[in-house]
Amino acid sequence: MAPDSVISRWRRAGYAVLSGITGWLAGQIVCFPVNLITAVRDTEGHTRLFVQTLLYGLLTWGTWTLVLATAAWLLVVLPLVMTMRPCLLVRLRMVVPFVATVGALSLAATRPTLFHDAAAVSFFHKFAQVIPYGAFAASFTLVTAWMYILLCKRRLDRAESPLETAQERAAS
Repeated sequence: MAPDSVISRWRRAGYAVLSGITGWLAGQIVCFPVNLITAVRDTEGHTRLFVQTLLYGLLTWGTWTLVLATAAWLLVVLPLVMTMRPCLLVRLRMVVPFVATVGALSLAATRPTLFHDAAAVSFFHKFAQVIPYGAFAASFTLVTAWMYILLCKRRLDRAESPLETAQERAAS
């Protein structure tokens, strides 16, 4: 059985959806401390305002990053998943997540004036916009690529094991 026929296009798309959702959730977890710091900074010690700001901020951030993740998934992940062979991605499993992360972080590297405030005093305030986007982009791409490759590897290994036992029986 050929490696490409082991994983159908529908299964690859399902694996991509599952890995994209996992990547988005990982991005939310990674960005939570930055959202927490921002809520503390913006509320100046008012407890009720802190809770409201944190909840509204997390809702807004989660919705916005879901839109960004969906766009990245539709424009990058889905075409790659449908055109690249899963066995090639499994063979290159140590390289693909890091190449994907570098590609995701390229916007911040190519447009630094868009993302930093030159008049800010501290490092956090100077890069307050690039830190959450960079953290989300890195975690989303790493987890999405890793999860997709892991699911494909598991499926390919499961498909190869009956072939090996049949070949061993035929050889003996």
